[in-house]
Amino acid sequence: MLINKEFNHFFDLLSALTIKEIKARYKHAILGILWIFINPLIQMIVIGFVFSLIFRFEVKNYHLFLFTGLLPWNFFSLALNKATPRIVWDRSLIKKAKFPREVIPLSMVFSHFFHFLASWSLLIIFLLLTHQFGFFRPVVVGSQFLAIILLLIFTSGLSLITSALTVFYRDIGFVTQAVIMFGFYLTPIIYPFTAVPQKFQPFFYLNPLLTVFSLLQRPLVPIPLPTIVIFGHVLIIVLTLIIGWSFFKKVAVYFPDWL
Repeated sequence: MLINKEFNHFFDLLSALTIKEIKARYKHAILGILWIFINPLIQMIVIGFVFSLIFRFEVKNYHLFLFTGLLPWNFFSLALNKATPRIVWDRSLIKKAKFPREVIPLSMVFSHFFHFLASWSLLIIFLLLTHQFGFFRPVVVGSQFLAIILLLIFTSGLSLITSALTVFYRDIGFVTQAVIMFGFYLTPIIYPFTAVPQKFQPFFYLNPLLTVFSLLQRPLVPIPLPTIVIFGHVLIIVLTLIIGWSFFKKVAVYFPDWL
């Protein structure tokens, strides 16, 4: 009974903060939620134009391939960058009230996840209108659903770790931004994994996001990753959330002293 009460309290707080963040983001924006689709669309046009001139990737529809990679990457990068310093920004709230501190970084993740789902829904509508029915095969839908859940889990775990560390080391925010910047180019988003020279591919196996983006872009570029690699990435992603949650809970008691 007590566990259910604590869970309900946690869920209510998380929902309230998430909704607050969603409303605040587009409060005075004329185009509102459309910006979550417009920004990656502009990126797709610019990056797609440049890279299509320089490189010749064997992709059925390079711009669509690029767009299906930019939408989830924007969620991952924006959520992590916003969640990392959030505990420090909300120091006054933490010092005044007692509540589960995890809801602060997680609300940032879930608010951006809502934006991602909205933009992905618009993409699905576009795919239906343009008769891209390859995206709607059961195996593809299942793979993409799994990829989206894994991305949410990984982003949540990392945000708990980086937001907690930022309380003690303010440099973590800058480190996170730098790692995300490098990660964009080391993750097959603007190029297919098949374009990576075979001798370098084992190094890319260290990146758990490889499986996520391979599943999301499967209809355009089928990438037969080794089963052991996929299993290893799933394990890393799940462990990231477990470790992140445990670490955050352990150090949260010291937040008021360091803030």
